[in-house]
Amino acid sequence: MNKLCLFALMIQCALYAVAQQNPKPVPAAPQTMKLFFEKVYLQTDRSYYNTGEDLWFSAFLSNAKSTSLTSTSNNLYVELISAKAGMLDRKIIRLDKGLGKGDFKLMDSIPSGWYNIRAYTNWMRNFGDDFIFQKRIYISNNLAENASYTTRTAGQTATAEKPVKSIAFFPEGGALVEGLTSIVAFKTNDQSGNGIKAKGSVISSKGDTITSFQCTDAGLGIFAFAPKAGETYQVSGYYGTEKFTSALPAILKKGMVLHVVSDSTNIKASISTSEESFKELAGKSVSILIKHGGDNVYTGSFNITKPTVSVTIPTKDFPQGVAIITLVDQLGRPNCERLVFINGDNKAMLSIKPDKTAYKPREKVTLNIKATDAIGLPARTSFSLAAADALLPDDGGSLMSYLLLQSEVKGDIKNAAQYFDPNNPSRLKQLDLLLLTQGWRDYLWRRIADSTVHVSYLPEAGLVLKGTVREKVGSKMLPDMYITLFGSNFSGDKLFSTKTDQNGQFFLDGLKWYGNQAIKLSSKDAKGKKGGWLQIDTLAKPPVSAFLKGDQVVQPAIQAEMSKRFDYNRKYKFGDSITLKDVDIKANKSRNVQMFDQTLMTFGYPEQILDVKPADYSYQSLEHFLLTKVNGAQPVDDSDSIGNEGVTFISNGKKIRPRIKVNNREELVAERLDYYSLTMDQITQVKVQHLVDMYSKDVFVISLTVKDGALAGGANLNLINTNLTGYYTARDFYSPNYSTAASPNKDLRTTIFWSPLIKTNEKGEAQVSFYNGDNPTRINIKTDGVTDKGTALSAKATYTVQ
Repeated sequence: MNKLCLFALMIQCALYAVAQQNPKPVPAAPQTMKLFFEKVYLQTDRSYYNTGEDLWFSAFLSNAKSTSLTSTSNNLYVELISAKAGMLDRKIIRLDKGLGKGDFKLMDSIPSGWYNIRAYTNWMRNFGDDFIFQKRIYISNNLAENASYTTRTAGQTATAEKPVKSIAFFPEGGALVEGLTSIVAFKTNDQSGNGIKAKGSVISSKGDTITSFQCTDAGLGIFAFAPKAGETYQVSGYYGTEKFTSALPAILKKGMVLHVVSDSTNIKASISTSEESFKELAGKSVSILIKHGGDNVYTGSFNITKPTVSVTIPTKDFPQGVAIITLVDQLGRPNCERLVFINGDNKAMLSIKPDKTAYKPREKVTLNIKATDAIGLPARTSFSLAAADALLPDDGGSLMSYLLLQSEVKGDIKNAAQYFDPNNPSRLKQLDLLLLTQGWRDYLWRRIADSTVHVSYLPEAGLVLKGTVREKVGSKMLPDMYITLFGSNFSGDKLFSTKTDQNGQFFLDGLKWYGNQAIKLSSKDAKGKKGGWLQIDTLAKPPVSAFLKGDQVVQPAIQAEMSKRFDYNRKYKFGDSITLKDVDIKANKSRNVQMFDQTLMTFGYPEQILDVKPADYSYQSLEHFLLTKVNGAQPVDDSDSIGNEGVTFISNGKKIRPRIKVNNREELVAERLDYYSLTMDQITQVKVQHLVDMYSKDVFVISLTVKDGALAGGANLNLINTNLTGYYTARDFYSPNYSTAASPNKDLRTTIFWSPLIKTNEKGEAQVSFYNGDNPTRINIKTDGVTDKGTALSAKATYTVQ
């Protein structure tokens, strides 16, 4: 029987049981189901890269309502995404106790620009993109053939985008009310979402200046404002020297205003009521609700005895993080809402101390790291560490800032780690100002509570294998067929079995293997007789999420330095170079070809010829390979009438399927979608042609050259002997040891040291040593980690090489 540790997980989380043989998740959650939530964070060694370099990352999977690591999922999907080309690379990372690691080799064919790294578990897909992690990185390509691309892109950006600046106003609690003083927060933005300096005034219809304001460098600010009955107002100001006018939010004639001040021990709320509302509410009960992570952490009531009432709420036992305060009247109607950050008394710390403040090139560096809990005792901690050239800008993020802030509110947050930096004395005031504007009245847990969650994706305890068994002749699916899977190089159990359901589908999970491994899959009927046509499903489609836009301008000094490092990498990093000819694009003269019983014309469109190399075996299937490497290949829509396997191409704004040739044999794609399940070790070459028929309609043809025995036939259709790619095996970061060997080559490494998993000892201490490169510069050290008690910690340090 199939050992499904997923069952234990589901029982623990009060999930409903799912039959082993059911390959499709239940479409909606039963009423008794208790949902759980996950967040994932990736620390990368840096945010700016050259093509040909390695991108290193560590992964932390946490309970979404805290910062504790969780084992609810063991599979993490990490993808490198382009805004134009889609998914460029994808890894399945094995998570153990919430921790994982991996890397990407940045191919030479990648053009310069901003890219996203996306990470998610299968379970996260039930909640849209609310929990999907995304991070921007910039990749620079200085190869000659990409120079025209870079110049063209930069030129188009400069001419296509006109500067757009805006200012928005956010009354504390939700609304302005006549006769009541409100705190009004405001935020300015340029076209890239960056804050801009501004100053202005609130002007009455009589031309009087009621109040003036100006914002911080981050484009944030506040002012107090008490609108008068029967009066109208507008805002007039300047973005630098550029004048603007703007309207304030609508002003209510009656209502309540909420003002909140918080510190490490209390929340102090002041509730003001307009004259007309006070007449209605006098002597009646009003409630204050405080929620964190969608859960109630406080409910209290008080009577309206005067127009302004003050309430103090102790926060000693409240969880750390973003909370929502809601003011509810006696009829249960919310009147005011306010996001606040509960800081608590958490004083856990992670510190990094280099043994020196300045070093020579190639000198040994020793870092002493110590973790302590909230009361100063040693804390066992698992963390990752990166030491990289400070010339390249830091993205300003951290594990703490992501789990506690960035993942909870709407929009991009610049330099989020500053709000958790103990060396920033104004951080709590700045954080409160941020919450007054960022994500105002649109926060994560409300969206989940206000919608019906349909469970379409289950948590994964291991790798999953799905497929079908049907008649060898015909299309009837075969139920109650016994499926046996054997993997000689699986970790743990080698043999698994299950049975097809009434739709001829089977499902095996809890599997574990690394890299590209041979498997044997067979089907038999209830009498033990071999039978049926056994097929494996292709790779699951990635979720759809908005692409995070990067800053449009990279400083010339940074570009120049990256170019210098690029030239160094090409010259000295032996064994890391990538052949540029793995995609050979040839333009043809227009000519007629006879194919699929019709005459097609090449029309001069270039052919894409891809010779499959051992490095391509890491792709999960032909479908994955095509979507990643073939220009113009698009995923199939879920509503496709043929099926959800395969790829499409765009013709006149619509997606069309390609025709397929295998070893010069023409196939009807609707009948042989199983070709997309082929693993790349079975294929030697892929050729993609864009042709035109006699009616000027586009025809795309994929020609495959496959190895002998790759396509099972006849009596062996019930047996599959193939290779499947499992978990990605992370490579080891190379760190030279200059105490034992000298190298005549220049050492201009940008990432000096990377370690995805370091653990402190019982004293909460760890020590790390490595050697500098040759470049005189400043080195930034960043760590992210979680204690064994579930507290997220982040720390930074710097030193110089001179």
